[in-house]
This record gives sequence, structure tokens and C-alpha cells, in this order.
Amino acid sequence: MTYQTPLRTPNQTDEPLMRRRAWWLVVLNFLLPGTPQLLTGNRRLGRLGFGAWLIMVVGAIAALIWSKNNLAGFTSVALNVWTLTALQVLIVAWVLLWVLLTVDTFRTAKIGRVRPGARAALSLVTVVGLAATLFGAYGAVQYIGSARSLFDDLFKGQGQLEAVDGRYNFLLLGADSGEGRDGMRPDSISVVSVDAKSGQAAIIGIPRDLHPVRLPEGSPLQGVYPRSWKANGGYTYVTQVKTGLYPDIHDDTGFQQGIQAMKDIASGVTGLRVPYYVMIDMNGFSKMVDALGGVDIDVTEHLDFVDGSDTHHVYHGSVEAGRQHMNGETALWYARSRKTTSDWDRMRRQRQVQEALIQQFTPQTLLTNFQQIAEASPDFVNTDAPRNSIGALVSLADKSRKLPINSLELVPPDFPEANLDWSKVDAAVADVIARSRGEG
Repeated sequence: MTYQTPLRTPNQTDEPLMRRRAWWLVVLNFLLPGTPQLLTGNRRLGRLGFGAWLIMVVGAIAALIWSKNNLAGFTSVALNVWTLTALQVLIVAWVLLWVLLTVDTFRTAKIGRVRPGARAALSLVTVVGLAATLFGAYGAVQYIGSARSLFDDLFKGQGQLEAVDGRYNFLLLGADSGEGRDGMRPDSISVVSVDAKSGQAAIIGIPRDLHPVRLPEGSPLQGVYPRSWKANGGYTYVTQVKTGLYPDIHDDTGFQQGIQAMKDIASGVTGLRVPYYVMIDMNGFSKMVDALGGVDIDVTEHLDFVDGSDTHHVYHGSVEAGRQHMNGETALWYARSRKTTSDWDRMRRQRQVQEALIQQFTPQTLLTNFQQIAEASPDFVNTDAPRNSIGALVSLADKSRKLPINSLELVPPDFPEANLDWSKVDAAVADVIARSRGEG
């Protein structure tokens, strides 16, 4: 009595055996690519397919472990333009190999030896599996391409992220280029200072109407920026009134010179050196909030959404006190509305929205909503943070959102908008920075 191996040398006249064999091969092709060839015929192709699949699985596990233990290092490598390009090529190569494996599996399954019903089911499963794989691979390549374009568009700075006294300092500008505005105008000004090790953040809010401003030593604005001009006027002053103050900064539009002027003002007011900026365009704000799935805000009191002139208000709705989940349009009105409240109230609300956005930028949200976030980002944010800093920034953001954010608002009654006591400002800034240091 001789024993026949049912997978490699089946009795082709035994229809139930051939049906079971065909199902085994088709399922194995999906679960362990290459194994049908190792079991039934073309072992060289099987070794290639199974080896490629095994390398991908081991690579994915290694990447997961690496990201858990060293998020900054992982993202620095994973989001490198060459890594993303190589990943796209590898996905296309794997799909082509898997299509070849699937066609060969379908051939060796000998479905012509099974009854018509089973033959139709096997064909349907194979076609659906192929379609799903091709669709998934196309989506993955598009996803990676969106990531590469997003990071290329957002991060145009060169070099490495520079820490100042153990902290990364960013000028955060809320820019309004809406209807009736003359160019891009910073309407909210903050300095975000993040501990380089722990990720503990402090946000220092600077009133847009603050005047006169203090300027750092060596700033081209010293001696020329009028005392009557407010803190948010630096951009307009160097781009429209006194151009050419920053001859070492070459840009056709004057945008970067205007940004540098705002950095100088923020540095002078806070006493902190501010190397980088992040500009949020309020026209793209609503789109970003929607891309993140909305934000949760603790509203302290009823607020009417009103705009128009000082003598003619136009009502656009309201929000009630309590915990509110806001879509993009509602969050934008909440952050911008000031006709029925003060600028200082608006600064407090903007800080709430900024902190809520930080909380929403979780790895889960980025993965599930990445396409929408990528589409919204170019209209929402602009920065000169270096391209090579993405890993460090991702790691810092992940740490920061898990820690309380310490805030300082330079607003009345403690800080009058005119003729500030700078020694009092310096003491308050030093205090909020001291409270924002932590163990890395």
C-alpha cells in the first residue's frame, strides 16, 4: 500500500479531495504567501514569496518595537523622504510578487477538477482577494505619497532643531487673511516653550495691542519701531512701511522678514530667544478641526458669535456654557469672537482651543484621519522648523499632550497693555518656565 501526499500528488479523480486541496491552497496563499508553491511545485518561487512575506512581518514587528522605545529615532528615519519613497517601491514590488503567487496558486489548485459550485466560489474568493490587495496597496502608496508631500510642504527649514537653554521655543501666530484684511495679519501672538527632555510646555500669551514693545539687543527694529505701534504690527511694519530692515533674509514677498520682525518682538517681550515660528491661518483652522473630528471645549459662559462694525453687529449663533464638542466652524467662531467680550477673553478662548487641538493630535487620530489632516495642513499651518526635526517634534508632541500645559497671559489687570513693568514680566516668565521643567 502506497501513501499519496494529497497536496503535492493528489488523486485527481477524487473530487472531494481536490476540493479540499484547492481551498487549502487558496487560503494558504492569503495567510502565508509562498507556502502553496513550497507544498505543491515551484519551490524557488515559494521560497521567494515566503521569504519576502517573512521579512515584511519581522520588519513590521521591529518597527513597532522601535517606535515604542524610541519614537523620535523611529519617526526621523520612517518619515525621511528616501524611506518613504523606498517604502512605496517595496509595496509595489510586493503586490506584483503576490499577484504572481496568486495566479500560480490558482493554477496549481486545479479547480477544473472540482464541481462547478466550488469552482465558482474559489474563483470569486481569489478575485475578491486580488482586488482587495490591489486596492489596499494603492491606498497605502497614496497614503505614503500624501505624507511625503505634506512634510515637504510644511517643513522647509534646514539643519537640526535648536534648543535654547534646554528648551525649544516657538512663536505661535494666529494669522487672519480674511475678507477686508490687508495681507496676512497676526491677530494672536504666543510663545510656546517646550522642555527638550520632558516635553513639558509653557504658553505665554502676548496681547496684540501691547505697546510699546521691548526689543532684544541687536534687532534691526531697535530705534526705528514706533512706540505707538502695537505688538502685532511688526509684520506690517517691515513689509509695508520700513522695508529692507532684514537684508540678510532674501524672499520676494517679504514674508520671512515680517516673520523675523514678529520673532524679535516676541523675544523682546518674553526675554526668551525664539528661533522658530508656527503660523496658523485662521481660514484653514475650521478645516483642520473637522479633519481631527472636532474638539472638546469647556465653555465657561454663554457666548454669542457676532461680527460686523462697532455700531452694527451681525449675529451668527451662540454656544452655551458646559462641555461642548465643536466642529470646525463653531470652534473658529469661539476662538475669534470678540464683539461681545474683550480681547483678553478671546486670548483665553484661543488658548483653550490650542490646547484642545494638541490633545487631538494622538497617533490614533493621525492614522485614522491622516488623509483629511494632510489635505487641511497646507491651508492651516506654516513653519520654519527643520525637515530633519520631524522625529523630535513628534516625540515632543506625544510627551506634551500627556502633561498639563502651564500658561501665562500678559493681560490686565496684572499686566496693562501700555507701559509694562518689564521686571514684573521677566519674573512671571521665569516662574512659568520654572514650573514647566520636568524629568525627561
